[in-house]
Amino acid sequence: MTILPKIGKPATNALSSAGITRLEQLSQFDKKSLLSMHGVGPKAITLLEEALAEHGLAFAPITVDTAQPKDITVLCQLNCDNSPKRRMIRDFLIAAVAEKPKALSLLLDQQFCFVLPGSITLIGIESFIDYTQKRHEPIRTLEIQSIVTHGKEGAAHGVLSTKNNQKIYFAVMVLFSGNQKNALITQTTAYFIR
Repeated sequence: MTILPKIGKPATNALSSAGITRLEQLSQFDKKSLLSMHGVGPKAITLLEEALAEHGLAFAPITVDTAQPKDITVLCQLNCDNSPKRRMIRDFLIAAVAEKPKALSLLLDQQFCFVLPGSITLIGIESFIDYTQKRHEPIRTLEIQSIVTHGKEGAAHGVLSTKNNQKIYFAVMVLFSGNQKNALITQTTAYFIR
């Protein structure tokens, strides 16, 4: 496995926080996804693209934007679009509902913990991804009514509408790995009311 080239501290830290430390891992992501990470800019992408080419690798093709899944309607107002953690919570909710493992792997800490009080506790990204993919109710609409963040914590609430026209009200409490803008999500506690 080949280590990443020197691309600057902010970009290196952003990729490392997402668990990307080798070129082979990097080739699983498209440029657009990487550019959305705080700290990764066009210069870093150019250097990474050159390093990938030198080793016979390339970025993955750009896929459908995880923020706009084609089979789920997303309703959300992000009043203050200069808040990276609010965007992360929004993107986490969308990726979880739309079953987007790549997007989840960019947002979640490797030891991510998902808690559904009185029901389950899952440790690790893979366990959570398996859980989201085994969900039996296909979702038609994700309406995020509010997202708030402060320091290492955040919360969101809204309504999921299933394709069978059932409404599921939710609230999610989020814990980040730190106060930094690019801190990953380490834990969520979710509550659902049917």
